[in-house]
Amino acid sequence: MFTAYTGNSHYCYSNSLHMCLKRAGMINLPDAGLLECMTGMPFGVLFLQFETPLFFPSHADVNPHSGLSRALNILGWNCTLWQGDEAESALDALKESLKKGPVLLGPLDLGFLPYDPNHKLKRGGDHFIVVLKLDGDQVQVHDPQFYPFAVLPVDDLMRAWYATDLGYATCAYTLRGDFREERPVSTDDMLNATLVNARKLIHATPSGPVFFGGSRAFHLAAEVIRSQPPQAFAGMLVHFVLPIGARRCLDGADFMKSTGQTEAAEWMVKKAELYGLAQYYATQEDWKRTGGLFEELAEIEDSIAECV
Repeated sequence: MFTAYTGNSHYCYSNSLHMCLKRAGMINLPDAGLLECMTGMPFGVLFLQFETPLFFPSHADVNPHSGLSRALNILGWNCTLWQGDEAESALDALKESLKKGPVLLGPLDLGFLPYDPNHKLKRGGDHFIVVLKLDGDQVQVHDPQFYPFAVLPVDDLMRAWYATDLGYATCAYTLRGDFREERPVSTDDMLNATLVNARKLIHATPSGPVFFGGSRAFHLAAEVIRSQPPQAFAGMLVHFVLPIGARRCLDGADFMKSTGQTEAAEWMVKKAELYGLAQYYATQEDWKRTGGLFEELAEIEDSIAECV
């Protein structure tokens, strides 16, 4: 038995999807934590061997954009997906989509959302929001990262929405609207489909030369950490990787428990605890202890793969 976590996390796409599905009238709507599991994000880790290395608590084959599509398919729901590179066409598509209800917008660049008093410090960070309405030259949105009914100028929205600087974006502008049920799916079928996807991701570990997954990703990250990590790497750890990694593992554990995967659930709780402990030591810049915890996380990642 473990205590589940309720609180704020970097779950912008799952929370945005939850808002849109609730507004569309979905019955027995899963909570944001289960939606996160349906995207596949909690299952796997990734180390990128770049000149300035990167580490993410998610699989190489999953990102928020593909994860949203995966979750909708598992739920038996669909939406109108619009993508393009021209600002005028994107704005026209947004206006048209709003006629049928709220619109899930993203990825966006956090650095251009002026209702956030710290937005200039977040340049280059990806984000998802729900657009509620356009009124003249202003847009009203629900931003799941603290800001309900936030308002910003259309020009600022368009700059934030222009996502070509975000690594996984396939085009400048992406929106999802007109959420609707396509086929009935039982809760058991949703859980089973999520488990099948989780198993696939856990066992499909890239092995280089740039993308590394599984325990190898943790070992490589540990080497970077023990050698005094670059400022960008350290900043990502304490502001994003470790807190969201812990939250994803707890939601993953809750999901695994619901499908009878009790051993995997126990390992994911332990993984979450080590992420939480690493958060403290990394914030204190105790890189020796932080690196040691990543070596322990590598062992746990292998244990999860062995029992799922």
